[in-house]
Amino acid sequence: MFNLLVTAHDGAWDLPAYEYTRDRFLEYTNDKEKTLFKTLTAEHIDLLKSFPCVFAYEGKKHPVRIGYIRSLKERSRSILIEYEFEPEIDPIPFAQIEPLCKVLEIGDWEMNRTHWAVKDEDLFRRLHDAGLIDEKFINPAGRTGKLEELRFKVAFSFPGEVRGQVLEIVNRLKGALPVGTIFYDDDFTAQLARPNLDNLLQTVYLKNSDLIVVFLSGDYEKKMWCGIEWRAIRGIINNKSDHAVMFVRCDNAEIPGVFAHDGYIDLNRFSPEQIAEFVLERVRLNEG
Repeated sequence: MFNLLVTAHDGAWDLPAYEYTRDRFLEYTNDKEKTLFKTLTAEHIDLLKSFPCVFAYEGKKHPVRIGYIRSLKERSRSILIEYEFEPEIDPIPFAQIEPLCKVLEIGDWEMNRTHWAVKDEDLFRRLHDAGLIDEKFINPAGRTGKLEELRFKVAFSFPGEVRGQVLEIVNRLKGALPVGTIFYDDDFTAQLARPNLDNLLQTVYLKNSDLIVVFLSGDYEKKMWCGIEWRAIRGIINNKSDHAVMFVRCDNAEIPGVFAHDGYIDLNRFSPEQIAEFVLERVRLNEG
């Protein structure tokens, strides 16, 4: 998904903030997304901030900028956003965007009205395929925004001993899910190199992920970082959000908080391709 932000005010995108009247929010947006974002909960705000943005002016004369919303505040009759442009993407002439309007779900008359639309399209993939941005933007590696602000369809929690198998599963899912919607630690190495990482991981697993795939093993139970992630996962289970957790068993080790009646997928029985399909099925069920 991405945000399309259009304004008629010359020079508006030279300022650090912009305000849309509430009635212009979600214009030219499909019914599914309108329903989702009609009420701006904290979760919905975080989700909007995780999407890349096209910042444009009315008409077809001005170049567009690509960037991110960094702050969103609701007021009685308006929505105030603060934002920043992606420094590694130069302004793109509208003449180069215009041929992509159909695939980006931008209507024929849409660029003639100030509004904020949410589009269910993979912006970076479309721009890359048109030769407008570098390949690094379609390989998440933490480039789609600040980690604490991103929303993931699936996140992986695992001990290093099964990294190879997990990576095979992740790579297969990357071909089926939108760019930047999978949390796999090696894709965010730079952002994870910080103090108080435990707080960040709690946010990623507890608040920012729709489905967490947990690889349970004796090694998992012993690892410090797995233990931190497990605290967040236990919180999800305790809140009865069973749909948000998926167990993959690597061995028969006892894990505190996992019981005999808990369902799981056997890593030793199914191939990475099959497990990727199982994960994808759960993601689709959650979306439905």
